[in-house]
Amino acid sequence: MSCQQEVKKTEFQAVEKKIPEQKKEEYNIESQKIKADTIITKSTILLLGPDDKEVEEIKKKQGEDNFYTIADDANYYSAEIFEVAPEIIYTGYKIIDFPKENYVFNKNKSENKWLVIDYTVGSKPKIYSLADYYHYVTEEK
Repeated sequence: MSCQQEVKKTEFQAVEKKIPEQKKEEYNIESQKIKADTIITKSTILLLGPDDKEVEEIKKKQGEDNFYTIADDANYYSAEIFEVAPEIIYTGYKIIDFPKENYVFNKNKSENKWLVIDYTVGSKPKIYSLADYYHYVTEEK
């Protein structure tokens, strides 16, 4: 066993001994894990859209007529994006863990419910609105 492994083992045992038996459950490492809908470990591009609850919230906040205008625009941009970038995956996930980047995306904290997440391993995921991503993938280079 290397010195480094021995130190880690000793540190863990020291911490373990300090926790009273009745408190161990409160400090359980498993309970500290992030409850993500999915975990992404490979480069990918995700398109997220609203679920039924989010649709109802948008209708309440924006009004039903405005919602349909927003949804129509989102459908247009989504179709155009899928045309130029067919590798995109449409998903309903809300909490997405990118463990290699130590980053968790929580859609519940985002005002925009139609989003694109462009992730390349080694970089923090880039979050775009549909319109911004459409302009990004269609701009002349």
